[in-house]
Amino acid sequence: MKHLETSYQAPDGVKLYLQAWMPEKLKAALLLIHGLGEHSGRYGSLVNGLVELGVAVFTFDGRGHGKSDLPSPSAYFNSYQDYLEDIHALYGKVKAYVPGVPSFIFGHSMGGGLTAAYALKFQPEVKGIILSAPAIKEAEGTSPVLVAVSGFLNKIAPRLKALALDIEGISRIPEEVEKYKSDPLVYQGKIPVRTGYELLQMMRYVQSEANQFDFPFFMAHGTADRLTNPVGSQLLFDASPSSDKIFKSFEGAYHELLNDSDRDEVLRHILDWVKERM
Repeated sequence: MKHLETSYQAPDGVKLYLQAWMPEKLKAALLLIHGLGEHSGRYGSLVNGLVELGVAVFTFDGRGHGKSDLPSPSAYFNSYQDYLEDIHALYGKVKAYVPGVPSFIFGHSMGGGLTAAYALKFQPEVKGIILSAPAIKEAEGTSPVLVAVSGFLNKIAPRLKALALDIEGISRIPEEVEKYKSDPLVYQGKIPVRTGYELLQMMRYVQSEANQFDFPFFMAHGTADRLTNPVGSQLLFDASPSSDKIFKSFEGAYHELLNDSDRDEVLRHILDWVKERM
């Protein structure tokens, strides 16, 4: 397995860190989109499993995240539309770098919501989409007043730190929580107002267009997820007209399914699903 590192400069000047893992015998390719606050280097088990299947894995640290926002990640980005343009450009590079093989997209959490939004907006040629605990719907009972306030603050103080992430809710495995907390490339602070506001707009877009999500897809969500709403996953699954769709609900599972107690089963489901469609 060969590991590659490079960078990409978006049209607005933002420089993104890119990395890829290449198998000895190439059979397929996958673009991986990480979640809010984290970075692309936290998917070792998935990367290893895919590479063993012959899948080249390409990924990047998004705007405001990981090595794309050194020396200190901020989790800030100005527009989710800019993020979608990044995904579009990088998916195009994947298709050009390894032409003629099936290609997939994987997105976790915020990355899952962005992946769904990207697919809806750009209608890419893709063999399959994998969504892990995707951010598709806001938390149940979110106050309309809170939403209105966020819209106001977005205009006057977009970088204001407003929303604390429930770090203890990422996994039922204490070691995984500690690993997350001790990672210097993981953003540990409150999420900026602009980021939260843009994610809300992204989720509303996916909800409004869910009945156009006609792609082969595998989706997984934990029933005890406190960071993204499992109802959103069910909403997308029910609305999608796709004839090739699977939704696996993991009872009692927390947010990071690949780092939680059911991780071996989750990984097996993902790898089997990809293998069947290569």
